[in-house]
Amino acid sequence: MKRSPWGGLLRLHGQDIARLQRLLDPLVLTLLFLGFDSGSRGLGREAWLPFWILVPLTAILILPRAGLYSSYRHRSLRVLIRRITTSWLFVLSLLLTAAFLSKSSASFSRLDSSLWAFSGWLWLLSTHVLLRKWLRWHRSQGGNSRTIVYWGLPDAAEAFAEQIASNTWMGYQIIAWFSPAPTRPDQHSQNLPSCSGGLRELRDWLNSHDVDRLLFSHVTRDGLGMDQMVQLFGDCSIPIVYAPHWAHPTMRFTVDSIGTQPCIDLWGSEQSLLDRQLKRSFDLVLTGIGVVLIAPLLLVIAIAVKLSSPGPVFYMQDRYGLDGKRFKCFKFRSMRVLDSADQAVVKQATADDPRITPVGAFLRRWSLDELPQLFNVLRGDMSLVGPRPHAVQHNELYRRVIPGYMQRHACKPGITGLAQVSGWRGETRVLSDMENRIYADLTYQREWSLKLDIKILIKTFLRLRSGNAY
Repeated sequence: MKRSPWGGLLRLHGQDIARLQRLLDPLVLTLLFLGFDSGSRGLGREAWLPFWILVPLTAILILPRAGLYSSYRHRSLRVLIRRITTSWLFVLSLLLTAAFLSKSSASFSRLDSSLWAFSGWLWLLSTHVLLRKWLRWHRSQGGNSRTIVYWGLPDAAEAFAEQIASNTWMGYQIIAWFSPAPTRPDQHSQNLPSCSGGLRELRDWLNSHDVDRLLFSHVTRDGLGMDQMVQLFGDCSIPIVYAPHWAHPTMRFTVDSIGTQPCIDLWGSEQSLLDRQLKRSFDLVLTGIGVVLIAPLLLVIAIAVKLSSPGPVFYMQDRYGLDGKRFKCFKFRSMRVLDSADQAVVKQATADDPRITPVGAFLRRWSLDELPQLFNVLRGDMSLVGPRPHAVQHNELYRRVIPGYMQRHACKPGITGLAQVSGWRGETRVLSDMENRIYADLTYQREWSLKLDIKILIKTFLRLRSGNAY
């Protein structure tokens, strides 16, 4: 990969560019304000502080705290767009509050103020997002790259090299690779250089080469312990990064400490007591209103189910809930012959399943068979949004083959969830279908917010009819 002459300049002056942006943003926003306010009646002179001072002051206080000037080499630009929008709205709200309290809002033109607010937002988007877009393109062309020497087993090295090749916009290059185990000359992928030796060769290589960082994934093998590697790597003056080959995409990897002992959180929910109470209150209010509104519909469905075939109206099955504890999950019966919850294998419903009644097929297609779970929510067994509860037999099967499967029970199961609105609902024909569902469930758990719950509920209503639900 050809390296660009700009790479060294960006590497040396990256922090200076961020500092320049910190000064440029308030200045440009203020100049835009003065430009659009030139025809108004006085720039808010009735206020205790002129607005041409308030604008840069609020920008200087708010924008850096939103993380606009941090590196986004490893992060999605969607996060940056969201932070720009929310921080700019916060700046505008503070200025509106100041105008209201000082009784100077009448001195501003609504049209000019709106145009300035929109222009300021466009400026922030263009300078921050487009600049980083250009940086990503520049890195993919070989510019502003970071070199890596890798220490690890062949499988881990190949997997890491594939990640770099798939994300060229990050600008990383593996220039050497060393392994604690002997390798064949042909044992490497096209994205990975040939293995340059073992620990002794790595030590000699570090003494004679310059590299931006050393990344290792190997811990112990053939008597080589972590203490030896720490001693070797600690004798270097380059950044050292541990990338465990056993990591799973659903793990959080947040660092905490107990006393002076660093600890790494892999799985688990971080919801505080206030968050849990907020989510529970949201569930109770929305579910209570919903049950009252759809009571006639529930009655009509119950009559239709009863007339469709012999059997009870409701189907109750054991499911795992919060902390893996069992509860009875309610559904409208949709099959002629009910599966036993205690049988060795529970057969998932499939397309053209002969057990499903015509009424049951309609209910499943529109997700109406799940409506009785509103009462599970009222009882506290479930939440409106969360990982869907699986049959006990499915839990016992998949927990043995999917790492982190049971971690989905660190929060209450839901009537709908991130997996369902992401397309991972219905029959799981292959293991990867369930793995994608579990990944979505643990992503929801890791990124939970009330805003995310509302977003999932809205998407659920827009996608009530599903071709994957049989």
